[in-house]
Amino acid sequence: MNLDELSILLGQFGPYQRQKYLLMCFFSLLSAFHALNMVFVGAQPRHWCSLAYLNLSGTPLVNISQSEVKQLFLPEAAQCAQYDITGRLAQLEESAYNLSEVMAAGVGNNLTKTACTHGHSYARDKYKSTITSEFDLVCERKHWRSTSKSIFFGGRLVGAFVFGQLSDRFGRRPMFFAGVFTLLVAGTVASLSPSMLVFVPMYFLQGAAHTGAFLVAFTLSTELVGPDYRVVAGFVIQIFYNFGYVILAGLAYFIREWRYLELAITLPALLFGFYWWILPESVPWLLAQGRDQEAEAILQTAAKKNGVNLDPGVLQELKNDPTLRGGDRSYTALDCVRTRLMAVMSVTIWINWLVNSFVFYGIALNSENLSGDPYLNFCLIGGVGIFAEILCIAMVKPLGRRIPLVMSMCLAGLVCIGAAFIQDEDASAMKTLVKVLVVAGKFWITCSYATIYLWSAELFPTVVRNAGMGVASMSARIGGIFAPFVLDLREAWSPLPLLVFGVLSIAAGLSGLSLPDTITRSLPQTLDDVATDRNTRKRVRSKPV
Repeated sequence: MNLDELSILLGQFGPYQRQKYLLMCFFSLLSAFHALNMVFVGAQPRHWCSLAYLNLSGTPLVNISQSEVKQLFLPEAAQCAQYDITGRLAQLEESAYNLSEVMAAGVGNNLTKTACTHGHSYARDKYKSTITSEFDLVCERKHWRSTSKSIFFGGRLVGAFVFGQLSDRFGRRPMFFAGVFTLLVAGTVASLSPSMLVFVPMYFLQGAAHTGAFLVAFTLSTELVGPDYRVVAGFVIQIFYNFGYVILAGLAYFIREWRYLELAITLPALLFGFYWWILPESVPWLLAQGRDQEAEAILQTAAKKNGVNLDPGVLQELKNDPTLRGGDRSYTALDCVRTRLMAVMSVTIWINWLVNSFVFYGIALNSENLSGDPYLNFCLIGGVGIFAEILCIAMVKPLGRRIPLVMSMCLAGLVCIGAAFIQDEDASAMKTLVKVLVVAGKFWITCSYATIYLWSAELFPTVVRNAGMGVASMSARIGGIFAPFVLDLREAWSPLPLLVFGVLSIAAGLSGLSLPDTITRSLPQTLDDVATDRNTRKRVRSKPV
């Protein structure tokens, strides 16, 4: 007996499974808060060289407006430069402080430009405070913004690996609560950070904790969900993730101080403390550790809650499942590339995960660069993902996996390329069109991301499925690490980031044509199953994994 057969005996999506599944849905929503809060916490407001130190008292210019002060001492549209103050004051003195004469002669005539000598001033119309304005992360310190975002994704990479290893040793349940506790501590300390030297390590820990806890919670909440519900259950979790985007936009709109926003997205993790009394340990993990009595007690509780009678012999049958025992040998990620056919398939899957994450987070983080209200833009980019997930549910059953993936990635790439070449147009209609194209890109990349997640789990043979999916998850984190740095390329040539997103999305999507569709094929159990001629393999309607 395997887990699918056990879930059918228990009732594929009974009250017991639904209770645990709600944990994953709400934690998925919270994860979205932490995955993209840097869009608001690290937003870059309009800024210019600070002139607060400038003392014009005792001169005829003491009562001139701030706009005139800026015009006199700051180059037009320059954010990181100012006119030489001594030279400007000398000009004014020579003209007997005749402002009209100085303006008529050319505001910056015969004046050298220097870097900001007394820091920067920031507009507060959209953001009251961010780490950018508080820690002065602009001009020569601008690298801190992209670096901190990449460090967060580096934390996610480390968290996926470390929590996976520790949960195999200490159990899923304690590692979930360890992740939640770490998230609480790191988020709280980050909100109190006096400098980037404190904030960045805490941000790294947030990435590690939220990803590690997410993966553990996903395992706990879906392992007893039956095969007839698993595909829809996986997509609904992603729908909650996109709901998190929308809620984050609302929180950021009303809480425009970054420290309070950081607390607002962190403190809800306290609510998961109530799961200490209702969240059970993983049954497969207990069996693998020889803790049969605990596993049996959990199964009997589940059966009672679902209103079914469970044969006591079921536990022994479950222990005989070779996928739980690990078989006669242990498999690693190296087995995913041991043969030419497996290597081509595995590398193609991993590249698609990397590109999907790269484009997905690249578009989301780029929302602050779009015209219009940044909160509405982020809400649109996140909210459109809800409809993308619903479309995926409708497409993957009749069309399979390959057509939705290739179509989604190619369409995402095309709209990104289209937006790249018109984003600098000044016309209001063109700016609106750019926003529509970027939102469309987010729609299609969300659809492809959800599809590759499902398809990968069905392509890897059972004996290397965990290893293959582990490398896929790591590939996604690597894509997230690079996304913030690619966005910085807009300073060299503004269309470049969207062009990179578009070209890579199309290239990765087309590579999916080499992968076999799984909708009408039996799921592979061993490496030999993959090597079998695709035309002679048994054709059956596969159960979704």
